[in-house]
Amino acid sequence: MPNGIELTFEELIQVPPLTQLLPNTMVASQRYGILRSMSKGRGMEFSEVRAYLPGDDIRNIDWRITARTGRPYTKMFREERDRNVYIILDLDPAMYFGSQGQLKARLGALIAASCAWQALEMKDKVAGMIILGNTPIRHQPGGMRKDVLAFIQKIYDAYQIGLRRKSFDFNIGDGLKLLVNRARPGSVFHIISDFYRLDDNSMLYLRRLNKSHTVRTYQLYDKIEVNIEGTGTIGIDTGSSQGFISSLDSNFVENYRRIGLHRIHHIDRLLSETSQRNICIDVSEALMMANKNQDRE
Repeated sequence: MPNGIELTFEELIQVPPLTQLLPNTMVASQRYGILRSMSKGRGMEFSEVRAYLPGDDIRNIDWRITARTGRPYTKMFREERDRNVYIILDLDPAMYFGSQGQLKARLGALIAASCAWQALEMKDKVAGMIILGNTPIRHQPGGMRKDVLAFIQKIYDAYQIGLRRKSFDFNIGDGLKLLVNRARPGSVFHIISDFYRLDDNSMLYLRRLNKSHTVRTYQLYDKIEVNIEGTGTIGIDTGSSQGFISSLDSNFVENYRRIGLHRIHHIDRLLSETSQRNICIDVSEALMMANKNQDRE
């Protein structure tokens, strides 16, 4: 059974689809590679111009040719045969936290791998970025199995490095800044993080991406970040310092719960405003689901 901390290369190869990986969650349609939206220019490329016919979308009228000829002409589009799918995985030190068996970083790596395999199945090209240390690990778009395997290897290696590192200066916003002007219009972005370092710059680049791409965010949290369970004193290790919190003080526990819920809901609201869909995930529930699925096998 998965122990929630160790991550093997084989697990990333054999990771199940998101519908099986994530608990009690409405995940995005597995056929996202087919869904297109002309309103944002997603997944569509220009094909030709022809005379306007009744019923054509007036937003696609080519006004320059219409003005030159005196007759209305409309632009025709066709679906792209593939899209670039960017998978952004945040391995900030805060992601290496887990109170009930599974680190947020571990589930994040599995989600990233699942998205990559799903993109390959839909004949899209997989690209990515792993936020780790002061320099992000980048992966150029590729539509072959070997390209996905190369990205999976980068995820695995980065995860192992992150287990040993304690502090980074690079964050999600810095990563998005590198991609916002380079991604081909109509791309898909899967962004996986706890988003605790979400700042104004991050929000700015998320909004810009969401204007011309399909953006989906995966917000990971641990149960203890919202609610203290049990009785007695609980030890906490932040990586840079250690301390204790008491679950015996009812006022402290209630304030902790209120602040934790507010933080989770606030991040969820911000992400929902700047992405097509935000999926909020309790990492401990995801581990229990993985263990149950393995027991059935």
